[in-house]
Amino acid sequence: MAEAAEANGAELESVAASGQPGVLRDRYTIRSNQPIPELSTPNAEAFVAEDKRDANRQLYALICRPELPPRVNVMRALKGLQAPGLVQLVEWGAMTWPPLGRQCMTVVYERPVGKRLMTNLRQEFRRIDEYEIGRKVIEPLVSAIKELTNRGITHRAIRATNLFYMDDAGERLALGDCVSTPPAFDQPLLFESVEAGMANPVARGSGTYSDDLYALGVTIVFLFLGRNPVAHMDEETLLKMKIQHGSYATLVGEERLPMALIELLRGLLCDAPEQRWDIEALDLWLSGRRLSPLQQRVEKRAARGFPFNSKEYFNCRELAQAMARNWEAAIPPVLEGKLELWLRRAVEDKDRAQVVSDVVRMALTGSGDKRSSSDLMLCKVLNILDPTAPIRYKGFNAMPDGFGSALAAVMAQKGDTRLLVEIILREVPRLWFEARHSYLPDNSLMEGNFRELKNYLSQTGMGFGLERCLYELNDALPCQSSLLGEDYVVVLKELLPALNAAAAKREDSKQPPVDRHIAAFMGARARSDIDRNLTALNDPDPSKSLLALLNMYAVFQYRLGPESVPGLAAWCGAMVGPVVGAFHSRDRRKELEKDLPKMIRRGSIVEIYNLLENQEAREKDHNEFAWAQAQYQAAEEEVKRVQTDDEERAEEGDRTGRQTASVIGILIAMITTTIVVIMRVW
Repeated sequence: MAEAAEANGAELESVAASGQPGVLRDRYTIRSNQPIPELSTPNAEAFVAEDKRDANRQLYALICRPELPPRVNVMRALKGLQAPGLVQLVEWGAMTWPPLGRQCMTVVYERPVGKRLMTNLRQEFRRIDEYEIGRKVIEPLVSAIKELTNRGITHRAIRATNLFYMDDAGERLALGDCVSTPPAFDQPLLFESVEAGMANPVARGSGTYSDDLYALGVTIVFLFLGRNPVAHMDEETLLKMKIQHGSYATLVGEERLPMALIELLRGLLCDAPEQRWDIEALDLWLSGRRLSPLQQRVEKRAARGFPFNSKEYFNCRELAQAMARNWEAAIPPVLEGKLELWLRRAVEDKDRAQVVSDVVRMALTGSGDKRSSSDLMLCKVLNILDPTAPIRYKGFNAMPDGFGSALAAVMAQKGDTRLLVEIILREVPRLWFEARHSYLPDNSLMEGNFRELKNYLSQTGMGFGLERCLYELNDALPCQSSLLGEDYVVVLKELLPALNAAAAKREDSKQPPVDRHIAAFMGARARSDIDRNLTALNDPDPSKSLLALLNMYAVFQYRLGPESVPGLAAWCGAMVGPVVGAFHSRDRRKELEKDLPKMIRRGSIVEIYNLLENQEAREKDHNEFAWAQAQYQAAEEEVKRVQTDDEERAEEGDRTGRQTASVIGILIAMITTTIVVIMRVW
């Protein structure tokens, strides 16, 4: 990821040298030679944006990194929303960005009048006292979280460095961008709960509004103190301190806070998600009601530490995190029974020890690959030690709803996907869901989705495999097919126009207008089940394969348009040789070859498909061919019969001739003998 960031930075260095603007929706002009560094995010560059209909409107645009999947579903929900505590998202969409020479997702925002509250996490700034923090910060940000929750989305980018003053007086604070990267990708671990902080940044997932409330609590600490209270800690130490002492104790420490804020922060920074304050509790607090401050529950400390990797660990959660970071080293002490013994004697948790013992025994006695069994065993053990942690497997940590963005990032960077494939095939997410202590409908839905992914991976043809998993997990990811060039195709309606445009640029005349990515994209985006057509697409018979493709394209054109795609029609027309050749009648083939160019010029794949897949014509051709075959067979049999009869007549004639000749010879001999006898007598 770091290498990709450096490459992206190198590409964007050329921005200032290029004067060509980008144009979004034929309305918003993005000035590529006017960057705004103070409004950029860690992974999206900001530039001046202008509205052609209102030249005085103050706007800016963020150019998203092509290799990271943006949050298109959140863009749809936020477009045009005017709410206190949120910078207004004015417009979004794919746009050709001249400096990169390709289409990039672009997001246009209202431009804040004031500055960013905090430019980096080590900066100190003017603190907001307890009398103003409710009005200036808590009320607008809680209002923003409510708006997001009502729309079924989360922000996942609430932090002190993403707050802007919307006016010169410094009275209106609002949250900035939350859509240009995967959820929480830009979030420092400091603003993430313990569970989300354990996951890889690209795989933290959308989470719930409880995650946003936790980030709000951390942000309030910053704003009240005017600085980062843990600026001296690196992320690994910070996570360790949160696990050992709790988030509130780690962030607030010995700082003197007003009683009202203590109550608020203990509620928001509670590490148990089920006990963390919700919107209703915040509303009560804002209305003046005071609740009893939550007391942080710290995990039970063991009587003695568990020695692992040259360190000692005194609670299960901390030990599980250390083992997840050192996967290979963690397997031996678990298999040897040391962990079970520690749980029984030092932690005094016999139930948990027994479960670990059962898991280890199954791994040791089970059949199959021992290495695979050991990996799955450790995965289960980590879930037992810390059921709230993310999915952890061989160094990859992800929340279930963050798996898709992780897969998208790895595939976009052409990285090694074997570990992600292994996680799906070995049903690692199922182990995580089984470790949950409570039933959640969303978890059941995600577990079912992962089962489907395994089924897709078991099929290797076009429309399935890892590419199908990619689009099933990322409903807003553009099609990654190289056939589409730089077109940004997010929905199925955009596919045929993009292929039509690409038809003129294709270099390989034998390349069909489909590949693994396009087939998988269609399978994931089609509202109806087209898996049968995708299976036919992989038929070894080229005529059947092409007809399956034409069927899908014809249905999409009929339902979604456009009415004419002459480029794509010509592309498909160049491939129909095997289909035309499948007709036996020369007259029918000539007919098709005559009619096809007309339909290609009209750009109608529907007509091309109906012409080639005309069942009446096919049945007629089949019947006529069968009749012709029968006639031919009958003629052959007649010829054979005639030939057989001629041979028999010849043999009969020869036999008759021989017999006649014999009789005549005998008669002549008898007559001759008679004459000789008579002459002697005389």
